[in-house]
Amino acid sequence: MPDDLADALDDTALDEEIRAETAEALALTGRDVGTPILHFRPPDGTAFFGPVISRLPSEAAAGELWDHVIALASFPGFAELKRSLRERPQLASFGVNPDAVGVQEDWHGGSRRTKK
Repeated sequence: MPDDLADALDDTALDEEIRAETAEALALTGRDVGTPILHFRPPDGTAFFGPVISRLPSEAAAGELWDHVIALASFPGFAELKRSLRERPQLASFGVNPDAVGVQEDWHGGSRRTKK
């Protein structure tokens, strides 16, 4: 790791700003979420956690996915879509074929559950 990145580990200059922005995001979504938090049409638009995806979509699929995310965000009563069963990341940099169906894992509270 480059030294200037390692040095940033102990740099507290931005801590208060990060805490304030995190508090602002959580005030829009509630506290029982993770990241990313997306805020649509600020300052009055809705915000929510997600989407969380396990692979890089094609350009066409990314546009379609984003259109659906916007549609959900635009519906005033939308609150949540969620499932704990997740595919392991399907990224070529991990040595995985991104077009293959990935290994499924069950997650709970941000942690993988091991299957017995």
